Amino acid sequence: MVFKLMKKFVGLALILMLTLLPAAPLEKAGKDLAGNDVQGYKCAVPSGDGFTPENMSIGDDSFHSNLPLHAETWYFEGIFSNGYSMVFIITLLSSDGNAGIALEGLYIYSSGHLEIMERKLSFSFNASDEKPLIKISGSTVMEGFIDRSGNLFYNISFESGENGIELHFINQTEGWQGEMGAGWWLAVPGLHVTGKMKLNGDEISVEGKGYHDHNIFSLLTPLTERGYADGKIMHGTTSIVWGYIMHGMRNADVFAILSENGSYIAISPGSMEIKFSSYIYDHGRKIPTEVFISINDTKNAIFAELHVTSIGFHHIRLPFLRYWRYHVRTEGKIRIGECYEEIDEIDIMERMLY
Repeated sequence: MVFKLMKKFVGLALILMLTLLPAAPLEKAGKDLAGNDVQGYKCAVPSGDGFTPENMSIGDDSFHSNLPLHAETWYFEGIFSNGYSMVFIITLLSSDGNAGIALEGLYIYSSGHLEIMERKLSFSFNASDEKPLIKISGSTVMEGFIDRSGNLFYNISFESGENGIELHFINQTEGWQGEMGAGWWLAVPGLHVTGKMKLNGDEISVEGKGYHDHNIFSLLTPLTERGYADGKIMHGTTSIVWGYIMHGMRNADVFAILSENGSYIAISPGSMEIKFSSYIYDHGRKIPTEVFISINDTKNAIFAELHVTSIGFHHIRLPFLRYWRYHVRTEGKIRIGECYEEIDEIDIMERMLY
């Protein structure tokens, strides 16, 4: 009973700290993946909403020990060819990467519907501030490195009873990072994933496409913003990561970052529109089940008409927060210069309301 009460207290304390503590500013980086200085930023085009993508280094994906007490989240997802998919999240609340709270969450889906959900809380962990490396309760759960050919790899591992993952990610597009408002975001939007999952004691080999991001959110955001929706479209070596930031009931900003054959660029300000439709009620709130994305970026010769439809979603309730994770099908066309891409992909989208 005492342990249950302590868990509830820790969970509430975590949410309170996330919503009440201010985030410290972050230094901008001008480095390549290996951390070498570069001249300027590749494809650094302002998106008009305060977010400008910049080159990432492997060190950017480590724990930020230069900040006071704060929360960092490492997020991985995989969409597999056998109809399964998964999301794995690591969240640390710490100032030095060695003391505080570590939370792990594994979600496994079949045809877009939640099958397995496992969560762990620990007070024993170590996170490197030099490279992507996190150990929890003595076990390595995430490690990132660069091979001799310059490829970026991630290995992630998690086990809870009869369920778990052992997965390997390699990048197919270039990652990027940058400050967003008072927070920070790093993303590697195109990864190839292989490995094994364990479901109810049965081991399954998997292969497919993946996505990774690393966030330091503004801890005051829930007090100043209404919420957000975001998603990604991963199609071979082409990907679009999009976001819809809700400042109020009728005030929002949109942005998108397109990655293509190892480079990335922000969609020009004012050249993109996102519309939501087909609302339904879920857990007392109206949520959309369709999204229409239109891009008409004449400056960069990028055009797209995309229709996103929900094939399954579930709600995760947290104190002061409401969160939905969707599996979606995206259909449409993307034109980059004179090249056309027909899109028909299954990906993951999320919606958060504060």
